[in-house]
Amino acid sequence: MIKPKNLLAFLLLSPAILCCGCGQNPNSPYIDTTVDMSVREISLENTDEIEMLDKARSAVVGISVDLVGGYAIGSGVAITNGGYILTNNHVIEDGNNITLYFADKSTGKASVLWKDAGLDLAILKSSREIPYLRAGKSKELKVGEPVYALGTPLTLQFKHTVTKGIVSALNRTLEVESNNGSNFLQSLVQHDASINPGNSGGPLINANGEVVGINTLKASEGEGLGFANPIEVGSAIMDRIIENNSYKAPYLGVFGFDSEIAQVYGESVGQDGVYIISTTGPASKAGLIKGDIITSIDDNPIISVQDLKISLFKYNVGDDVEVHFVRNGKSMSITLKLTQK
Repeated sequence: MIKPKNLLAFLLLSPAILCCGCGQNPNSPYIDTTVDMSVREISLENTDEIEMLDKARSAVVGISVDLVGGYAIGSGVAITNGGYILTNNHVIEDGNNITLYFADKSTGKASVLWKDAGLDLAILKSSREIPYLRAGKSKELKVGEPVYALGTPLTLQFKHTVTKGIVSALNRTLEVESNNGSNFLQSLVQHDASINPGNSGGPLINANGEVVGINTLKASEGEGLGFANPIEVGSAIMDRIIENNSYKAPYLGVFGFDSEIAQVYGESVGQDGVYIISTTGPASKAGLIKGDIITSIDDNPIISVQDLKISLFKYNVGDDVEVHFVRNGKSMSITLKLTQK
């Protein structure tokens, strides 16, 4: 297994580099009127590759976050109206005073609405609405099809950079080391579009200009090994945030792998679903154990960990759910109450 030593880490800069390296006064009122920043879903029908990418950039933001002794650089993208920005948790988790850098060269502020270290995702509320891109479907991606990474590699002077690659593989699982310890990221999209520190949180888009992933990490041991969180997870949470103005994700208490991935770890699995490695909280109290394979939550079929996550985001803390699973070849079900982690 590839085990990156860190996520696609944000760049920590000294105050001296802060003064000379960003390439722009953060308080500059200058607006590039050649960029169409009217608030709407960006229409990319009947556009060629160059026009599509030029338009898509207006939905992408550079992000800087104040830290002790410097600042962090990252990226984000709007996938709905209302000034909601999707990014990585590790871009903003240790800082404050978040500044957004828009495609028209103006700036704004942002506040954190939601974040989750385990998913490495966060949602920000921008002080200004910007155009947004449509969320696509990562499950419809094919190995070999072109994809594009948009973001802010290394420093703010490189914001809104575009790189091109192909989908290299799907449904990757990686163990990563971060400030919060060891963690597994699953259902990742592997691609070879060039990404660097600062691309974190920026979109991976397909040839139709749809966001199919959020760039999260790269393998430092090799070249052209980038990974993106599937967009379905972030967009599902975004829907709940917009619906309720805030959101606390319900906790099932299951750690597991897709059945296909579990076989890589030497587990004998003859059933599609999520193979349970360990349980805690509600799942443990309800009697789920290692080796059980979750096949559905209520009437929501579960084939992958991604399916399980998205299914749970339909519920609130305190809701009762019926978990269907297979144990030793026998189909079973239990009802449990979702809690807050």
